[in-house]
Amino acid sequence: MRLSRLEIEDFELIARASLEFADGFTVCTGETGSGKTMLLGALGFVLGERSSSDTVRGGAARARVTLEVDLDDALRARLAEAGLDDAGETAIFAREMQSSGKSTARINGNLVTSAQLRDFGDELLDRIGQHEHQRLLSRAYQMDVLDAFAGEDAATHRGAVVAAFERAGNLEAAFRELTDDVGRALAELEFARFAASEIDAVAPMEGEDESLRERRDYLTNVEKIGAALGRAREALSGTEGSAIEALSAAGAVLAGVARYAPDLSALATTLGALQSDTNDAAAAIARELDRAEFDPAELEEVTARLDALDRLKKKYGGSIGAALATRARFEETIARETSRDEREAELRSALAQARSELDKHARELSGVRASAARALEKQVAAELASLAMPSALFTVALEALGTIGPNGAETIEFALSPNPGEPVRPLGRAASGGELSRVLLALVVVLADRRERTALVFDEIDAGIGGAAASAVGIRLGALAARAQVLCVTHLAQIASWADRHYALRKRERKGSTIIELIPLDERGAAVEEIARMLSGSSAGVALEHAKALVREVGDRKAHKKISA
Repeated sequence: MRLSRLEIEDFELIARASLEFADGFTVCTGETGSGKTMLLGALGFVLGERSSSDTVRGGAARARVTLEVDLDDALRARLAEAGLDDAGETAIFAREMQSSGKSTARINGNLVTSAQLRDFGDELLDRIGQHEHQRLLSRAYQMDVLDAFAGEDAATHRGAVVAAFERAGNLEAAFRELTDDVGRALAELEFARFAASEIDAVAPMEGEDESLRERRDYLTNVEKIGAALGRAREALSGTEGSAIEALSAAGAVLAGVARYAPDLSALATTLGALQSDTNDAAAAIARELDRAEFDPAELEEVTARLDALDRLKKKYGGSIGAALATRARFEETIARETSRDEREAELRSALAQARSELDKHARELSGVRASAARALEKQVAAELASLAMPSALFTVALEALGTIGPNGAETIEFALSPNPGEPVRPLGRAASGGELSRVLLALVVVLADRRERTALVFDEIDAGIGGAAASAVGIRLGALAARAQVLCVTHLAQIASWADRHYALRKRERKGSTIIELIPLDERGAAVEEIARMLSGSSAGVALEHAKALVREVGDRKAHKKISA
């Protein structure tokens, strides 16, 4: 895959710009403040970098940036996996920012998130900017560089170390929790045993308290209940004027005339049924009356049982159900704490195994890093020699931590002796700005073959460089562009002269506002004039002759392949 075209509309001060990427080296130049950083900002914006409504050019409704990428099988497969492949030969990444701050992103016309754009952006390009100089001084970054150079072996072992470290940490936490407060655990066990025993002594049953309260109410009011039952039985089946006798008499009278009308027959039948139901009710009342006897012993027993249940409920959750659930939890505590010794032995064994695995993976990672460090030293030294630092000594030290961390058993430190007779010191103390830029470029070149990204983007990596060093950096970037797409923002003519495609950024005033234009220097003369301006601020006279000579020299090197890839 390759980057094809970048289109920018109303992004910061850029009203409209179009950049076509060369297969090799694309260079953007311009005066300080001409918008070179904005151009790279637009590229980062379309690949998901965080942004705000400030990116919208003043007076515009929205900023829009699109990036076209020629597909290869790998990118097509990734897009297809995400449901974003439109079966064309080009993938189109697009992002808009409204002046209101609302942002939308699309890949091949499909709405995506900024995070998805960033995921694809990480595969498409690697941006090496001025901030990389500071990152290069970080030991964590140096470790990442060494591991990237070491390749798949380092990635595999480092992943294994991370997993083993996490597992050992989790087991250590579990072991500490189990063993740190034995007294508390014993107290919990004793209380669980006591509480479970107390609940078991009462042996409550779900719903028991409700039925006992009903029985207590009955026993408390049994005399009243007996009197009512007696009156009811007398009314239904007493000797004089009872309901049964009245129903019997009424039924007999109607039975005598029932043959004269169907309704009379039905009434007689109804009265007969009522008499039968009344007899049944009277019998039931008699049975209840026989049972309605006051039993002070039973009332005392019921009351005592309710009191015991109420005490248990108050202590263990407010209901019998809650008390029984609490009893189950106490049983779990008892089971857990009585098996503490067994669990401690299991954890101790598992922790020892995890630490052994962590140690094994860390030693393997250390071995891979040690071997890679020696190779990286040699290759970076060779690159520095080609970058006008022929006597530089670059070292990669592995310093043991004493303990194994998530990234292994050592830290990594890059050190440099830039000149003969100077001691080897950490990069931050040994290297000037220009030397640090060349170390960074050397590392980029060395790692280039291990990168899977399509393009390398350099944002003024030439900081602090001039003269012969600038020429050497130009040669190395030209060599790098022979095997990967390179986009470089630079202020050095020695680098710009290697461009396969050259753009100049110019700041203009139009209708009372400032805009930035991206001008393709397609004509050889225009590119030479820009290089002359970069050399001395003038595009004529001696500066122009110098620029022509510089371009001819680069052309000769390219023609005779006098660059080392």
